[in-house]
Amino acid sequence: IVQQMPLVNDSALTQRVETIGRRLVQQLPEKDFDYRFNVVRDNTPNAFAIPGGRLYVHTGLMDFVASDDQLAGVIAHEIGHAYERHPVKNLSRAYGLQYLSSLLLPQNENKLRALTAKVVQSGVLTRYSREDELEADRVGFYLLQKAGYRPEGLRTFLEKLGKIAPSAPIPFLSTHPATPERVARLKALETEGAPSPARL
Repeated sequence: IVQQMPLVNDSALTQRVETIGRRLVQQLPEKDFDYRFNVVRDNTPNAFAIPGGRLYVHTGLMDFVASDDQLAGVIAHEIGHAYERHPVKNLSRAYGLQYLSSLLLPQNENKLRALTAKVVQSGVLTRYSREDELEADRVGFYLLQKAGYRPEGLRTFLEKLGKIAPSAPIPFLSTHPATPERVARLKALETEGAPSPARL
C-alpha cells in the first residue's frame, strides 16, 4: 500500500489523525486489531481501511473537513469497516479466499505486490455493499458519541460532500448508498442514539 500511495511525512498531520483515531478506538467493545493510522497524499476527500485495522486518511480529506468532529466522523466510519471486518470480506468477494490465502506463502510475494497495486488502482477497498456502509455509519456514530466528539460530525461531513457532488462528481461516491439516505439514517441515530456494536 505504501509503495502505491506514499505516506505523508508531516508530523502535525499524522499526529492529528493518530490522536483522533486512538481516542475512537478506545471506545470499541472489542479490540481484535492493532489499529494504526496513516496519512497518504491524495486529493480526494476520502479515507479507507485495509484488513487488520490499518487506516489511511487522504490529505484531500484533511483539507476538506471543517472541523475535527467531521474528521473524526470519517475516521470512525472507517474504524467501523475494520471492526466489522468489511475489508477482508470485500477482498474475499472480489478475489476468493483460497486465492488470497495462497498469497501469504513466501514464494508468492510478487503476486501479492501485484494484487495490492491492482486493489489500490481499482478502488476495491472502497466498494462496500449498502449494508456494509450503513453498518459502518452506525458503528462510527456510536464511537463519536462515546469518545465525546459531536455525534453529527459524520452527518455534516456527508452533507458538505453532497453539496459539491453535483458540480464536481466524486468517483468513490458511486459505490456508496445515496448520501441523502445516509444523512437521514444518521439524523435518526442522533435522535434515538446508537446501540453498541455487536461483538465480533
